[in-house]
Amino acid sequence: MIAVDLNDAPAGIDKDQQQDNHRELPCATGVIDLTAFLNALNQIGYDGPIRAEPFNQVLNKMSKDEACAAAVASLKKAFALLT
Repeated sequence: MIAVDLNDAPAGIDKDQQQDNHRELPCATGVIDLTAFLNALNQIGYDGPIRAEPFNQVLNKMSKDEACAAAVASLKKAFALLT
């Protein structure tokens, strides 16, 4: 199975200094062009799962329900970018 992890990158860090284990929720910072990425997935006919996989302290400090709600809201915001 193929799945897509949809995240954003921390702001204020050069692209070549970004680290894989530091991620933000989709649409959190605008560093990653999620509109282009999601439209490209749509154009190739991708129909598999898409999930948020952020790694950050703020989300880790939330309750599971709060973190889940934040992830759902960010994914809805990202999917609204599809044109």
